[in-house]
Amino acid sequence: MKRGFQLNDTDITRNPAVWSHDPSMMWDPVSRRYYSYSTDVYRPESGLDRKRGIPVRSSGDLVRFTYEGTILSDRAAAQGADNGDYPETESFWAPFTEYVNGEYRLYYSATKAFGSSESRIWLAVSDDPMGPFENRGVAADTWGTDDTEPNAIDPHIVHSDGKSWLVYGSFFGGIYIKELDPATGLPPDGDARSKGVCISKRAPDGAIDGPEGAAVIYVPETGYFYLFQSYGWLGDDYDIRAGRSRRVTGPYLDIKGRDLKEHSMGVKLAGSYCFSSSDPDVGRRGGGWEWGGIRGPGHGVPFYDPVSERYFFVHHFRDGASVNRTYDSETQRASYEVHYMMIRPMFFINGWPVFGPEPYQGEEFEPLSPADVRGRGESLIFEDQDNRMQTARAEEARADTICQEECVIYRCPDFENGGEAAVMTGINNSGLAYWKKFMYSTV
Repeated sequence: MKRGFQLNDTDITRNPAVWSHDPSMMWDPVSRRYYSYSTDVYRPESGLDRKRGIPVRSSGDLVRFTYEGTILSDRAAAQGADNGDYPETESFWAPFTEYVNGEYRLYYSATKAFGSSESRIWLAVSDDPMGPFENRGVAADTWGTDDTEPNAIDPHIVHSDGKSWLVYGSFFGGIYIKELDPATGLPPDGDARSKGVCISKRAPDGAIDGPEGAAVIYVPETGYFYLFQSYGWLGDDYDIRAGRSRRVTGPYLDIKGRDLKEHSMGVKLAGSYCFSSSDPDVGRRGGGWEWGGIRGPGHGVPFYDPVSERYFFVHHFRDGASVNRTYDSETQRASYEVHYMMIRPMFFINGWPVFGPEPYQGEEFEPLSPADVRGRGESLIFEDQDNRMQTARAEEARADTICQEECVIYRCPDFENGGEAAVMTGINNSGLAYWKKFMYSTV
């Protein structure tokens, strides 16, 4: 089965998943296509001319995408970039788009400068998912605030009991949620400066940066709202974590019942990892590229696909090949420069989300039992407090030990090695997420 993207190919016209950062996903019931909107990232090696705006990619199957261009009108882009007496915003961040009341609503962030907590979340609307989108107004505004206040960035929308809610924020003041008017998509009182309530915040003694890149989804099958967020440095050791609540406004708790507001980072569902790879087609050889695993998966959105009636999680990651690594001696921090969009299947076990160990490649999720799995393989456990690269360890498949807790086991394409694999995902008795992959299976 053809992979949806190819590592070590940075030409977006050939490889549309490259340079997608902070991706979101929308199913359009009108065109019956999927659309992914992402942060405005321009790189000269992308093969594109520079045009400020919100990039969009489309697909008919959630595997193979086409880069379609940018979709803000020139007028909207100029208005969103206007910082008054300060230099214009160079690019727009972390868009989220939905189809509501017969129109497409695009929320996007414009910040004073990279790393600033002074930002605005704009709402732009269109009658076409490809735009052009025109600004309707500002949904959240933290311009002129200090670093202890929330940052109006990284928007996500969740609906509950006829109400609409904007989830936003970053590590400065934490993650917030505020009510919007469902009819307009803007604050019901017209006050973009209203903050709402804090639902997640780093502990005062927290050693890992975060949270940011938050999103909330309600899952009827479990009766919970799930808050997903990222901790870590986006260039290297980013991760994806989750908490849950019975109410959209929280409190959101981890698997041990600790509040994500200053007491827990949440259940770590994914971090930097490396399964072994023997397939030369994982990446296009050349330029010193060698397989180095997946770095910094993060800033993603949960996505329910009404076509397959399955849940997915869409996020970006960094290609871990050493040729892509840079090092800042001043901050003493490494960064992996080439990033891609990845779509993972998402399952729920005992009321908690878990991710598939492999990117979605069109599989049918043929279920397997522990007795069906044979051969040697690898396993990973995502440690809660350790965001370093997790290298998979060798493991022999044995039906009596392969899945001691409740887990999901299925057959899928093996991204790293070609062919097929039996994979499993779950949360162990210590509350840690784990993945296992075996190269061979019999059914």
